[in-house]
Amino acid sequence: MSFLDCSCISHAQVQPVDIEERYEDTSHQFLSCDGSEYTLQGPAGGDDITGLSPDPAHYQLLSKLGKGFNNLSQVSMAWHIPTGQLVAIKQTNLDECTEEELLQLMNEVLLSRFFRHPNLLTSRLVFCSSCQLWVLTPLMAYGSADALLRTYFPDGMSESLIAYLLYGVLKALEYLHRMGYVHRGVKASHILLSEEGRVYLSGLHSIYSMMRDGKRMRAVFDMPHHSPALLPWLSPELLRQ
Repeated sequence: MSFLDCSCISHAQVQPVDIEERYEDTSHQFLSCDGSEYTLQGPAGGDDITGLSPDPAHYQLLSKLGKGFNNLSQVSMAWHIPTGQLVAIKQTNLDECTEEELLQLMNEVLLSRFFRHPNLLTSRLVFCSSCQLWVLTPLMAYGSADALLRTYFPDGMSESLIAYLLYGVLKALEYLHRMGYVHRGVKASHILLSEEGRVYLSGLHSIYSMMRDGKRMRAVFDMPHHSPALLPWLSPELLRQ
C-alpha cells in the first residue's frame, strides 16, 4: 500500500503531487553525480530514528501497512508519542517461528547493525515486547515501487523514474557486494521511497554471504529453500543450478 492514498496522509505530511514529474526532475541530479557522496553514513533528515526510545508504551499503532517475512511479521505505521515522529514497526511473534526462521531474524538484526549505507534500509532500534520482536525503521512515506506501480502507474513508469529508482538500488547493491554479500530478493516490493525521495533497498533477510573460511567464494551453490516466494526473483545463474 502506498502512503500517497493513506488515511493518515495528513500526519505524514506527504503531498499528493505528480510523483513521476517530481522524480523526473530530481533523477538527473542524482544520475549526473559521481557517487562520491555515498560513503558509510546513516539515514538523512527525517529518516533518522536513532534517538527514539525502545519502549513499546511510547508508540501508538496507527494503521496496518502489510505483512512480511513469510507472512509471520506485521508491518504497521506508528506514532512515537514523545517526539511525534512517524515510524514503521515490524512485529514478529517469535513463538510462531521455526528455529531456522529465528536464525534468519537474528541474522537480519545483526546485519542491520553491521551495514551502514544511505540507500540500504536498516534498523538500529530493535527490542522485544513479551514474545514479539519489534524492529523499527524510518517511515517510507511513498511506499514501495510495487505499490506505486499498482496504484499510479498501471501502464508502467517512465524511463527517467525507473533510472532514478535503479540508481539507488545499484548503489546499495554495490555496497553489499563490496562487503561480500549478494541480495537474492531484489524486487519491486523491496524498493522503497521515503518522504524525502530517497530510494532504499530492503529485504536484508534475503542476502547471502560470499565469505567462507575467510575467503571470498566465486560461486554460490545454495538455494533459499526457506522461502519459495523468492524463486521468481533469483538471478539466472543461481536458477541454472
